[in-house]
Amino acid sequence: PLVFVAADDACGGTLRGQSGIISSPHFPLEYGNNADCTWTILAEPGDTIALVFMDFQLEDGYDVLEVAGTEGSSLWFTGMNLPAPVISSKNWLRLHFTSDGNHRQKGFSAQYQG
Repeated sequence: PLVFVAADDACGGTLRGQSGIISSPHFPLEYGNNADCTWTILAEPGDTIALVFMDFQLEDGYDVLEVAGTEGSSLWFTGMNLPAPVISSKNWLRLHFTSDGNHRQKGFSAQYQG
């Protein structure tokens, strides 16, 4: 029989549409160790995207959310502080979440709006 190991921890993907919610695997329960998730949010050409965090709890310095698609270089978020809203500079945002091999937290939840 086929065994699908990663089904529970499947995460990431491409998101389209005016609005939606992105959250870490298993949120609001703890995310797993060694997570590696990439989400891409695509809006209509010419639109920008606002990303507003509603919950944010990561292991400080070890579990990281990187957000690309803003003016300048990528933004890196870790720890327990709720990040300020993020506005894209173009019609996409990319979120890359990674966790290390121990110490899990609740994770994050964010709402995006095109």
